[in-house]
Amino acid sequence: MADSQTVDRYASLTEKAGEADRLTCYFIDLDVPKDSKDKSGDSTLVISPDGKVMLIDCGHPDAGKDVVKLLQALGIKKIDVFVNSHPHIDHLGGFPEIADLFDIGVVYRTRLEYGSTYAKAFDAAIKKHNIPVRYLADGDSFEFGEKVHVDIYGPPQGEFTYPKGYPANATQFINDSSLAMKLTYGESTALFSGDLYRGGERDVLAVHEQDLKSDLAKANHHGGDTSNQVRWIKAVRPQVVVAMNDVMSSMSVYNNYKKYGATFYHTLYNGLVKVRMDDAHHLVVETQYDSWVEKGGQ
Repeated sequence: MADSQTVDRYASLTEKAGEADRLTCYFIDLDVPKDSKDKSGDSTLVISPDGKVMLIDCGHPDAGKDVVKLLQALGIKKIDVFVNSHPHIDHLGGFPEIADLFDIGVVYRTRLEYGSTYAKAFDAAIKKHNIPVRYLADGDSFEFGEKVHVDIYGPPQGEFTYPKGYPANATQFINDSSLAMKLTYGESTALFSGDLYRGGERDVLAVHEQDLKSDLAKANHHGGDTSNQVRWIKAVRPQVVVAMNDVMSSMSVYNNYKKYGATFYHTLYNGLVKVRMDDAHHLVVETQYDSWVEKGGQ
């Protein structure tokens, strides 16, 4: 965590929302109370070159405030696209609060059925605000504004085959059912694959290994070694990878991404991470805090 001597650049990172001719991604530093039994989770704000707004996941209910803070700091009034990668508390818990405060154009999600209290609250908020829903699976695609194309690489099309006793002891099954999606702007690309475990990664690799190469990637499952296997890292080969978690859960994952050419950022140490990319593989990264992660772990 940043110490008292660290310069905080949050204000400068949020002076404007996005930038013309750039695809801009804000990896949000989320926080839950220290006594929470749950992770704060994932949430990434993406702004297209023509100013469209996509929010990918929205963290734990107690972390929704951090998403709201960023949206308000950037002067955003409408979320054109909300994507839920999978229905765990730390990826959709903040949605009711956000839906009460911001217009949402459409929700993209999988067809996975899950009856947790927070998944039900997510469904209720969609119904309350009459938000259109589109279900996505491998082979689907959509346009994000006029210049960004989005391809979906998982989960597979068709009905889910739920494990015996579902949803008990189904954490891995739910994570492996995460949406995997690749954003393409000109020649530049960004990959978001929720909480895929190694099994889910292998399923995507079996069909799309040659498609996964990306300039920017979110580390799967918060950068843990349940995920981010070497074969996946070698297929993606990002210039920049960002992990979102309350801990540095795996130095081996960090080291493997570094080994295969990535610069590794982590919201625990870097706070808000802002990545801007043009349409020709050029990335500019700005962080709320400097950290040892940026300096190679030294």
